[in-house]
Amino acid sequence: MVRRSVLGVVAILTLVLGCVMVANPVGAVVDSATIVSAPSPGTSFTSSRAISCVTASSCVATGGYFSQAAGKVQTLVLQWDGVSWTHVPSLSPGSNDNYLFSVSCVSSSSCVAVGQYYSGNDSPTFVLRWDGVSWTQMTAPSPSTIANRLSSVSCVSASSCVAVGAYFDGNVVQRTFALRWDGVSWTLMTTPNNGVAANSLFSVSCVSASSCVAAGVYDNGSGVYRTLVLRWDGVSWTLLTSPNNGSSDNGLMSVSCVSSSSCVAVGYYVNGSGAYQTLVLRWDGVSWTQVNSPNGGTNYNLLNSVSCASESSCVAVGQSNNNDPSRTLVLSWDGVSWTLLTSPNNGSANNSLDAVSCTSESSCVAFGSFYDGGGVQRTLMLSLTGPEPTPTTTTTGASDPVTPAFTG
Repeated sequence: MVRRSVLGVVAILTLVLGCVMVANPVGAVVDSATIVSAPSPGTSFTSSRAISCVTASSCVATGGYFSQAAGKVQTLVLQWDGVSWTHVPSLSPGSNDNYLFSVSCVSSSSCVAVGQYYSGNDSPTFVLRWDGVSWTQMTAPSPSTIANRLSSVSCVSASSCVAVGAYFDGNVVQRTFALRWDGVSWTLMTTPNNGVAANSLFSVSCVSASSCVAAGVYDNGSGVYRTLVLRWDGVSWTLLTSPNNGSSDNGLMSVSCVSSSSCVAVGYYVNGSGAYQTLVLRWDGVSWTQVNSPNGGTNYNLLNSVSCASESSCVAVGQSNNNDPSRTLVLSWDGVSWTLLTSPNNGSANNSLDAVSCTSESSCVAFGSFYDGGGVQRTLMLSLTGPEPTPTTTTTGASDPVTPAFTG
């Protein structure tokens, strides 16, 4: 999973000359999006997958690109230094295609990326680590001898990460799996599945070593996909009840938590007319509920990623269309409702956003792709910004009992 930066909102109550400065209770949100230049090393395609920002001037984005020289798909790593995006060398151990589906950074010199590579018929677990100088491959267990895919990783420190995905069992049925990094080694965790048909985890978000949420989909046995949510409490993974909209396909592509009792998961559902609609679920520590969310198109809407900076500030990205080329889709949450943000596209062909990472309520970066005039898939990077939250002034009388408070 792409790593979601979680920054608490600091509210400071200061008693000065009878005035109290109180932070606005409604979260600040991004309200503008601009395209930022980023390299596309692939000769025929460059595929975006994930992004993780630790500050507004330090981000890492991952995916895959086709190398004409190598004759295969190579892992893609792009790095942002606050001025420009650069292509960073990374490992591609597979004799066939190599992808990095997720990255999680805790500092500019400590990141973990996960994905999948192929060597003949073999597809073992794939984990890379960044130490500030170079990427190295980490040893990690593979639950399957057939195929293993890590879709998401979330790190809370350099010595504490969780990665999730799916593997094929002996009956060639997808099952969930998770790995845990303790600073020394990766170990396989026991994860539940919903039913005996296919289950897959696409995203994980951890707020501590003992609190994570993973999201994905499962097949209900009739070929219909339903939402899948698991929770880690430091001891075991448990299956949580999660809502679905209607009787057709529902799926969760991404989850972002700011605390053990506050998470947002996004994805899609198919309505009665067969159109894909945005799906947003919210966790309050007790149950998951669906939250109303707008759509950018009438035919197809998909939210691929979400990043929350606080309970009242989240950004979700994806794609939408109206029986025409796909367009970028950006939604913002202000603690009250989700709104559709006007977002740019590069050219008139398909555009999509696959990942987003927010470092504050007013600063996010979205990573995706577009097709140029020659039909080549290229990198698309958006800077999402908004006004900083401003305090409001309330005048109080000299006798008003106001106690300075600090929360974070």
